[in-house]
Amino acid sequence: ITSNCPLAPVLAARLRDARDELTARWLDRIAARVSIAPNRVFPTEALLDHVPLLVAGIADYLEDPANEVGADAPVVGKAMELGDLRHAQGFDVHEIQKEYELLGGILFAFLARTVDEIAVPCERSELLVCAQRLFRAVSVIQQASTNRLVQRAAAQVREREERLRAFNRALTHEFKNQIHTAMGATQALALEGLDAAEQRRFVDVADRALRDMRQRLEAL
Repeated sequence: ITSNCPLAPVLAARLRDARDELTARWLDRIAARVSIAPNRVFPTEALLDHVPLLVAGIADYLEDPANEVGADAPVVGKAMELGDLRHAQGFDVHEIQKEYELLGGILFAFLARTVDEIAVPCERSELLVCAQRLFRAVSVIQQASTNRLVQRAAAQVREREERLRAFNRALTHEFKNQIHTAMGATQALALEGLDAAEQRRFVDVADRALRDMRQRLEAL
């Protein structure tokens, strides 16, 4: 199918005209299967406005394959922002893939109904290629959202690992100091000529160091 196919621009126009209706349908489908309130699926007007833009980007590619949904396309930027949101909401990769599976199903169903209403002659091959374009466009924006979610999750894991390493370094340093203190006190107790008060002081030092270590271990 070429860019001057008479069917593709008509389907694309119908898709753009119905983008708000399709957005509402997608919102309802997502809200029905996730454990977050509907008003949090797209919690701001800006994010809610992203979805019609995603649909419009899909329609552009459906109309003309020259309108490739590339990595630098605005629609991909919107999809990445949706990936940021889903990461913040605790979605996993499977959930975001299912979300776009729902979108693809809604768009395919819409076009399947619409094509019967269009009095434009076309070949069966043209219909199949239009469907392939739609599938490709949905797949590209799905991948953009998924990749961003994975990137955010990986960054979060690295941050947590770094905090854990920093904590372990601090804890190790503190334990070494307490061990040296306790060992120094016990070695001092072996010295000859200590009176009772000095012995008591070194015992208290060793006891305090050991108690501090035990308390820290119990708090972990």
